[in-house]
This record gives sequence, C-alpha cells and structure tokens, in this order.
Amino acid sequence: MRYEMTYGYAGDDASVRVASDAKNTVFTAMEDAASAAYWVSYTLHAPADSTYIMIPACAYDGNRFEAVHRQYPPMFTEEEFGLDVPVRMTEVPRLSREGDSFMDVTTGDMAAPCVCVLDRIARRSFILEFEQQAQGLNLGVTLEQCGDELTITLRAPAARRLVYRWYEGYPSLRPLPGADAPMAVRAGDEIRIAHRVHAGPCRDVPQLYEQFFALRAAMADGARAHASAPFSHFFADAEREYDRTHFIEAEGMYALNAQDERDTSVFGQWQAGWVGGGMSTLPLMCEGSALSRERAVRTLLFAARMQSRAGFYYGIAHDGRVHHDCFGHFEDRHCLLLIRKHADLTYFMFKQMIALEAMGERVPEEVRASAVRAADALVKLWRRYGQLGQFVNCETGEIKVGGSTSGGIAPAALCAAARVTGNEDYARAAREIARHYYAAAIARGVTTGGPGEILQAPDSESIAGLLESYVCLYEAEPSSEWLDMARDAAHQMSSWIVPYDYAFPAESYFGRLGIRAAGSVWANVQNKHSAPGLCTLSPAAYLKLFRATGDVRYLDIMRQVARFMPQVASRADRPIRMVQGGLLDPGEMCERVNMSDWEGTSNVGDSIFGGSAWPEVSLMLTWLEIPGVYCLPARGIVCAADHMNARLEGGRLVISNPTAYDACVKVMIEDEESVTRPLGLYWQGAFRRVAVAAGESVRVEM
Repeated sequence: MRYEMTYGYAGDDASVRVASDAKNTVFTAMEDAASAAYWVSYTLHAPADSTYIMIPACAYDGNRFEAVHRQYPPMFTEEEFGLDVPVRMTEVPRLSREGDSFMDVTTGDMAAPCVCVLDRIARRSFILEFEQQAQGLNLGVTLEQCGDELTITLRAPAARRLVYRWYEGYPSLRPLPGADAPMAVRAGDEIRIAHRVHAGPCRDVPQLYEQFFALRAAMADGARAHASAPFSHFFADAEREYDRTHFIEAEGMYALNAQDERDTSVFGQWQAGWVGGGMSTLPLMCEGSALSRERAVRTLLFAARMQSRAGFYYGIAHDGRVHHDCFGHFEDRHCLLLIRKHADLTYFMFKQMIALEAMGERVPEEVRASAVRAADALVKLWRRYGQLGQFVNCETGEIKVGGSTSGGIAPAALCAAARVTGNEDYARAAREIARHYYAAAIARGVTTGGPGEILQAPDSESIAGLLESYVCLYEAEPSSEWLDMARDAAHQMSSWIVPYDYAFPAESYFGRLGIRAAGSVWANVQNKHSAPGLCTLSPAAYLKLFRATGDVRYLDIMRQVARFMPQVASRADRPIRMVQGGLLDPGEMCERVNMSDWEGTSNVGDSIFGGSAWPEVSLMLTWLEIPGVYCLPARGIVCAADHMNARLEGGRLVISNPTAYDACVKVMIEDEESVTRPLGLYWQGAFRRVAVAAGESVRVEM
C-alpha cells in the first residue's frame, strides 16, 4: 500500500527543531509558547469503496453507516422497520461512504492506540501504531478522506473540529471550543510523537484482525501486574448483596438491581439475558448457599412464566407487568423483543439445566419445557427468514428490524439445546446460523445489534456472543472450520479489549485509586466507555481457545479481562463513590471505565453513576468459570487470572496471596492428555480449591 509521511508544527522554522525517523518524530521547542501544536500525517491511496478501516473500539469499516439524529435511548421508527435494512446508528464520529469526509477523535476514544487499514483490492494492510500521550495530553487522531486519498494525522495536542457528546440527550457532534486543552511548552521541551508503521500483504479482513491481534499482544506486554481483591472475596460480597437487596419475594426472582431507593426504573427488575436476567442465577446456583440455590431455581421458574405463546422470552417485566424493548414507543402495537435477550436466556437456561444435573439436583419440568420452547422459537425464526434479525414481535415471531448480529449467541444456545435434548435439528440450525453470521459479520469486520439502545452501531457484545458460539460449536464438533471461525472471532473481539495501562488524569477518581485499564472491555462506538468484563459472559471462550490451539495469547487475554474486574468493585474497606453522592455497597460495580471524554473532560476516569447489574454478573461468572490459577507444567505455563502470584518451583505450584484478604483460589492443573478434552458447558470438576491466607504462600502438589 503506497503511503507518504509528513510532519508539521505551528510557528516559524526558528521556533522548533525537528528530528524524525521511522518510529518517532521529536519536536524540540526553541522558545516558550502558550499554545503549541505539532503533527505527523500519513497519506494513503485508499478509495472509500475498497478500503476497510478499523480503529479499536472506535470505528469499524470507518463507521461508514447511515447516521440519524435521535435522542437517547434511540429506537427505530416504524418507517425504518424491515427485513433488509441499512445499518443505522446515531451521529458518532464517522467517515462517509459517499464523498469527502473527516472524523476527529483522541486516543481516549479507542481501546488501543492504532489505526488499521486494509486495501481489499491490492490485498495489503497498513497499521499505524502510536502512543496515548505527548506532554501529558492525549493525542488527537484525525482521519480525512479526500477523493481516493486517506490522511491519518496524529496531533499534539488534540484539536477536534467536532466533538462527540450527548447534547441535550442526543448522541451527536458539534463544535465545542475548549474541549481540547492547549499545550504550553518551554524552550528546550521535547515533544515526541511515536509512529510505527506495520505494512504488508493481507488477504482479507480476518487476516487484518490477526495482524492486529499480534500487535495488541505486544502492547499488552507493557501492562503492569496489579493486586486488588480475590475473586472469592468479591463473590462473597456479591452473594450477600444479592440475597439482601435483589430478591423480590412476591415475584420469586432475583432482580437486576438492588431494590431500594436507587432503583425506580422499569428496567431494573427483570430483563431477559443481556444485562443479567437469568444469568446471575448460574453462579449463585453453583457457588452460593442453599438459600441462593433455591432462589436461583425460583428465578428460572419466573423466567419460564415470562414467555410468549410463540416461545420467546419477554424482554422486560416490572411489578408483574410485561414490557417490551421499544422504550415506550409503539409498545401496544409491536411487542418488540431484542433477539439477543432471548438467545442469551435460552443459552443460560440450558447451561443451568446441565449444572443442576451435574450437582445432582432436579431440573423443574417447567424450566425444561420452557427452554425447549425457546430453542424451537429460534429454529422456527431461522427457518422462516434465513436470519434472526435484531427486533422481533415476541407474540407473533415476525421480524420487525432485520439484519445485525444481535443473535450472535444463538448458535451456542442451540448447541446447548442439542446437548441436553439430543435433537439434531438444533445442532443443524446452530451450524447454519453460525456460517451465516461468519459471512455477514466476521468476514466483513462489523458486528452490530448486541445492546438494545444503540440502534446498530458496532459493538463488542455481539462479537462476544459470536465467539462463545464458535467455541461451543468447536467443542461439540471439533473441526478446523469451527476452530478457524472461533480464532477469527477472538481476534476481532480483542479489538474491544484495552491492552495497556491507560494514563488516567492524576486528579481523577481512577487516577487516585491507581486503576489500571488493561483488560477492560469497550462497550460500543456510541456509548464510548470501557467497562469491567464482557457483557455478559466470563472470558472462558479464550481459555477454551488456548486449550484447542496452544496459543498462550488467548490465555493472556483471558487473564487480562478477568484480572481487571475486581479493581472497580466496591469493598467495605474501599467503597466506590457515586458522582451524585453516596457509596456503592460492597460487591457492587459500575459499568463506566471512562477513557473517553464523551461525558465531559471532568468525567474521564471519574464517572461513577451507581451500580450496574451486568458487570457484577460478569465477575460472578468469572469466579465460577475461570481458573484463578491455570497450570500446564509440561509446557512451563502458569497463568494467574485471580489476584494471586503463582510460579513453578521444585515440581510444585507455588501460589502467593499479595492481597489483604484470605482467598479460596480455583486451581486448574492439566497434562497433555487432559488439555485435549473439551470442557463442555460445566467444568467445575476440573478445579481444585486452594485456601491461601492473606500475605501467605502455599505449595500445591501436581
């Protein structure tokens, strides 16, 4: 791919001295300046119709999609309903499919500081890697399309012409003077802009993500280890909180949010799947007390009652009344359901049936029958339309808004259904849907429709569901087809996961707490924040991929995601405060890990609005499914995902607890034979439980 690099600065030649090579351009100020500016640009031949552009967690296919001016939470209009609809999103930073355009962002708007470009015709890639800051300020990153030329400019400091915010509740772009701080320099200051180009052959979008994945792994090598609190400590807090404030006796179910003065929303009691409904029950059932287990089963019975005659789970219920996924619009006419919610809950219903049977517990017949009806609804929807769509009428099974990868986890749900029932039709449909999604989304590098309130902006949740599905298919039917698809999905998913320790402002809340962002997961290109964990899964798919491939980078990314989460969980000795006042209770978490200034510059590392159900569930699932210490001695591999230190010494595994809390650590020690066996959908028997007191070390026999 042909490209040309240039640089520039504000001021005359006497004010700046420049030294530039292939990796860095260093500007030395020769005199004081109150508002200095420096930049490095790369111009590529990159026609809009044949070039794929990815900025991690910020732009996918350049965000060249239809944008609408719509208040949050945005919903499709009835005029926009249809099976074959264009990808629509709110007015986020983006390039245009037609004509010249630009987008201005900063390094705070991306999971990793790089821009990846694929020339589909020449089959060559161009990846520009840089660093977060210069002189303590985030770089600005501009992409500008002019005819067939694309210019990528790194600016120190940022100087955005249009700034993304939610203006009067509308996600959109406006001029916002003062959003980007000026850079003051003194004579002799050196301002370094790092720029490393990785260019070469690249046959398609999946290979571009493979190249990015390798680059991301190198970035992650610089992230520092940290110790906060063990998974077991968090789960004890979370279970206590759930049994104290989340269970609604009158409804017989675990609610998403604490039922106190902080929860008045219609969305806070029951939502199927997505943010935790019928998902929190799995770790509470498997790891909790007898009371938690009994309440978890009652919650599954509640879920079975929240199901339409067509077999679809209702999206929302509050105080016994069913609501639909349309934020109050045309609710009486269309009974909308985000298909992702139904697929999530179907998957978890079958997983919990498997778990109950493994624990020697009875599966209520109502739960079994409900899960089968739910799986049948997915198969019927697929057979009727050849897609699952994004929003369906849950009473009729009619797709109202088509397209998207909202149902990305549906193949996993149908794999689980086939495992429980032995019905081959479920497995056949799972394979067909998975192949459809690969061609429609993975091969094109854009997944959408995971969250219910971003229209079809690219998001991490849909690709996380797809990754789960491909891994489930591989474990059910080991073949290179499913393994290759799983790897491609994993590489694409990795673009949403922060690989490095983002420098939060020192005065911000996260800055003062020493929060390290590596391993946090970005939400989507509309809601521009990173978050603790996958919404809403453990990172077990990466563990399974390591076991299938031997590639330790998958194990590393599992550890990054798992290890980040306890940092932002509220604890009795270190409560997390809310911006509006008050403290989160022990075990509660907020979804915000704000690297971007989308909620204002004062909220970078500082936007804690209250507890969020789903990251709490994600961390509980991580405690359930992820080994705190994984060891494969024959290869010298030791991976501590829990907040422990671990090493091999004298034929033993040594685990040290650097935290202030006694820990129960789940340990998984494998040999070359066991690592070849699929884990399946319930693998608690593979773990040893090892008690490690605070500040102590233990030796574990192999």
